[in-house]
Amino acid sequence: MSFWTALPEPALEKLAADFPALIMSIGEKRFGIELLSLLHATCGAEHATVFNLTADNLFEVTAASLDGSDTAHRQVGVYLKEGLWRQDPTMTEAQHQLESDTSAFVRTDVGDLSDDALREIVYGETDIKDRLLICSRWGDDIVGLSVLRSSNVGPFTARDIEAVKSIAGTIFALLAKHISMTWNGPNVSVALTSLEEIEACIRECAALPRREAEVCSRIIYGMSSLGISLELNICDETAMTYRKRAYSRLNIATQRDLLLWYLELWSKWQDRATRQVPQLEKVLPDYKAA
Repeated sequence: MSFWTALPEPALEKLAADFPALIMSIGEKRFGIELLSLLHATCGAEHATVFNLTADNLFEVTAASLDGSDTAHRQVGVYLKEGLWRQDPTMTEAQHQLESDTSAFVRTDVGDLSDDALREIVYGETDIKDRLLICSRWGDDIVGLSVLRSSNVGPFTARDIEAVKSIAGTIFALLAKHISMTWNGPNVSVALTSLEEIEACIRECAALPRREAEVCSRIIYGMSSLGISLELNICDETAMTYRKRAYSRLNIATQRDLLLWYLELWSKWQDRATRQVPQLEKVLPDYKAA
């Protein structure tokens, strides 16, 4: 008896409804939550993350949490910080499998992780119990899907795993389409010619007091000291003081240093849906239930 025929009628109806919704969301920001909705109906997933692994870095494509919060996105940020993903045995095992196959499927009981940072900080703070990692090698990169369940829901069952495998090929085909439609390369000109963009990036990613952030944003934007003081309704001396404090806080000395700092910050902050990847023209691997 197949997974599909074994599903109760309500679950089948939910899947039938979720697939069209996921397809219709391709290329849109809601793609992540639609993907999670499908995975929740399939295996009870509470969080899902899609990532792209290059030769030397890992990037988030989309992340979603069932409760509508940004939990998955925030935890991805923790996972990426200081390269914690590089010491993840789940990722290492997936890469090892991909050396001899076009796809990889790894399950991890979070409680068994020996790395304290991964177990307690990346997963423990959100009470994650179980993780399924599905990866496919596309050209020189790896695209992966991480599916998570908390202790409240409990670990994935054998039937849950079979269910995910049964639809993984379809999901990765939709992922390929989503990526090829949305990752067109970062628009660096926006990073430097939009004051709104500069302020949003610094506000969300840098621990600077409001006034220091405002002054730095306008320096990056190209405004003169006089222009900054007039726009912020402060005197020149006050503007200079905010600049000096910010430079000291950031451990930089020149306007060029500030620009380089900002561009590095923006490159990490900017929507990963604009990052360019190769056209995914190859036939995707067929994931079969074990």
